[in-house]
Amino acid sequence: MSANIRVVIAEDDLQIAEIQKRFLERIEGFELAGLAHGLEEARDLVDILKPELLLLDVQFPKGNGLELLRDLRANHCATDVILITAAREIDTLRAALHGGIFDYILKPLVFERLKEALANYALHLEKLTG
Repeated sequence: MSANIRVVIAEDDLQIAEIQKRFLERIEGFELAGLAHGLEEARDLVDILKPELLLLDVQFPKGNGLELLRDLRANHCATDVILITAAREIDTLRAALHGGIFDYILKPLVFERLKEALANYALHLEKLTG
């Protein structure tokens, strides 16, 4: 795959968002397309930039990432989603899986786990386009 996979990060915590950004910069084949600290901003970035991948948190001060996931799917958005969340409730994870996420990562985020998820995603895209 020659072009980088474009990623939007949706994370309300500024420090965690910066960690995700720095981790992403260290992983070959991926580039940050946008960074959102709220759900409306995330929705706008996905709608305008049409990234291949969205790294999505669940808990936001104004809403829930699963609501955004449902909206994206209802509008046939082609952007894939990896959930990065501290939510450990089975119902939340089940709803996310039913909503069509590619993968989920439990916080605290560890570089190797993100790298693994993104490598699996890149392989998945390669199979789809190959």
